[in-house]
Amino acid sequence: STPKKNISKGAVLHEKPMTVMVLTATEPFNYKEGKENMFHATVATESKYYRVKVFNMDLKEKFTENQFITISKYFNSSGILEINETATVSEAAPNQMFEVPKNIIRSAKETLKISKIKELDSGTLIYGVFAVEKKKVNDKSITFKIKDNEDNIKVVWDKEQHNINYEKGDKLQLFSFHLRKGNGKPILHSGNHSFIKGE
Repeated sequence: STPKKNISKGAVLHEKPMTVMVLTATEPFNYKEGKENMFHATVATESKYYRVKVFNMDLKEKFTENQFITISKYFNSSGILEINETATVSEAAPNQMFEVPKNIIRSAKETLKISKIKELDSGTLIYGVFAVEKKKVNDKSITFKIKDNEDNIKVVWDKEQHNINYEKGDKLQLFSFHLRKGNGKPILHSGNHSFIKGE
């Protein structure tokens, strides 16, 4: 398999090892017409947190909450780390462990205000927890209206899994949704790596 298999176009390879603490990881899910598996994770160093897309299922148990791991030969795509079969991931040695500052853990869990999301550049990947205000199921897609205290935005999910049984009042956690600002209102649209889970 090629080094770039599954990796976003334009992602940059980082050979140098980096030690991180795993904050969260989702269950693996199918993407790419259901042919491939991946999962999302969030990791942190002493100075920042990263969203991670992992395309190698053999690494699932390394991505356990509060575990320290050292990663190298990973890719960085606009600040999001991508890890496929070419990456090296190992448990960190005790002397490589560190304290992740509370404010970094807090920011990793924080969801941007919808009004702020709307100001971001088109194409930005959005993560966060939102309340469902409305849901509409069409033949090919599901549309949600999500809201926070001040604003709302439409979310379009047009991937194959239609068993998304979340209703008004539920909270959804969105992973890797694309902000689209075409004609008129900004919307969040599912992409190849998008994932939804109930809170």
